[in-house]
Amino acid sequence: MSELADDLDRTDGLRTEKVRASVQAPLTAAGFKPMELGDGCHAWYRRSDDGTHALISHNNALDGDPAVRDWIVGQYGERGGFVEVGGLPLSRALEGADVLPSPVRPDGSVVEALYPSLQQALDDLG
Repeated sequence: MSELADDLDRTDGLRTEKVRASVQAPLTAAGFKPMELGDGCHAWYRRSDDGTHALISHNNALDGDPAVRDWIVGQYGERGGFVEVGGLPLSRALEGADVLPSPVRPDGSVVEALYPSLQQALDDLG
């Protein structure tokens, strides 16, 4: 996933006029841009100041019912590592983008983990 952060042109020119306002408005307000991931998959992307980036998607798409628990959020390191949580409504995915820890530990080692809830991720890594 670290290649994504270096390939920012994947965020340019993506059409979002069909994305419902109740999805697009909170994501863009939180600093996310649409990104093509390849193979027909898309996500909302935001680079962090610490060299990581967050992705949020709904079944590999930019749009979906914001209340349905099908959203996934992840924090990804530039040189590897990820922390992902799935099965969230959009509001919790946005919260997760702000609270999930970096997948890179202070000693430089990376975390690669999928969690069933934000709380479990925070309890394990916080």
